Amino acid sequence: MIPWAKPDFYGYEEKYLKQALKSTWISDGSFVKKLEKNFSNYLKTNESIAVCNGTAAIHLVYMALDLKKNDEIIVPGFGYMAAANLAIQMGLTPVFADVDLNTFCVSAENIKKKITNKTKLIVVTHTYGNVCELKPIIDLSKKKGIPVLEDSAESFGSKYKNKQSGTFADFSTFSFQATKTITTGEGGMVVTKKRKDFINKLRSLRSHGVLEKRYLHVYPGHNFRLTNLQAAIGCAQLKKFNQIKKERKRIYGAYKNLFKNFNGVKVQKFNNNVSPVVWTFALVIDEKIFPKRDELIKILYKKGIETRNGFYSPCRMKLYDRYKTSHLNNSNYLSRKIICLPFFTSLKSNQIKHIYKEIKKLQIA
Repeated sequence: MIPWAKPDFYGYEEKYLKQALKSTWISDGSFVKKLEKNFSNYLKTNESIAVCNGTAAIHLVYMALDLKKNDEIIVPGFGYMAAANLAIQMGLTPVFADVDLNTFCVSAENIKKKITNKTKLIVVTHTYGNVCELKPIIDLSKKKGIPVLEDSAESFGSKYKNKQSGTFADFSTFSFQATKTITTGEGGMVVTKKRKDFINKLRSLRSHGVLEKRYLHVYPGHNFRLTNLQAAIGCAQLKKFNQIKKERKRIYGAYKNLFKNFNGVKVQKFNNNVSPVVWTFALVIDEKIFPKRDELIKILYKKGIETRNGFYSPCRMKLYDRYKTSHLNNSNYLSRKIICLPFFTSLKSNQIKHIYKEIKKLQIA
């Protein structure tokens, strides 16, 4: 079986884990601080705050912004629904903006249609390693006085206009879940340009609302801390990130060359101002040429190739029935047609060719 994704390790993970264990600091510790510092250095940003997962990173931003019940948050109609789920949990209202059919990303034009006097935050998701067309989104946010959160869980290392994704908006969040570009098993990061007092608030809310004195709670905080053991793995992954990027670009290039003139599929588009580190390779299936997407996934699995569907749009989940979703034509289309192929750094060239050949055999016409 060729898995859809798997973590790959490069030697330092075990070494750093042993160091963390020997230090006896397995909860907080020096590797957490090192990971935050190295992450900031890579992005060329001032402040990075490590947390236990990417969803917690978004949750932390929501809490720090003091969002209130019925405040509206604009989120993409296609992408992982963490931001929308959290909004509902907190009594906020997710407002869905449709995405572009080619890039799979939300646009300023579609965001603008959804802004009201209740809008308190705009969340943009850099799907599959792509980066949204950020300049008009940031310009719109400044004009309206509404902050932006970049959900960069899938785009670490990607660039927009030669600058790292996750460094444009007021806040950015990253995920280090096991399938992500770099991993700590579970884990995440918040990056922000905000003032020191706001950064202190984020750090306090991350750890039960304690600010300076132990056990003295300043805010009704949460426990979103990353462990020293997880951070040790993250430091090891970040140390080899140039190699990880190289391998991901190799895999993307191989897939792209094979499928560029392939009848019955469309490949995700990356605009010229985006230099992606691709998270997964997505094909939009023409079901006149291929079996239906879900059936295609089952057939390939029987052939020893694990694939995944694209994200479901809110139109297809009862959870979101009370929210307006009928306008999400592109998001709904993509959620029914996308298949994601195996993508991990140790995927071999002969495996990529094998995947291509097996898919080609399934062309109906």
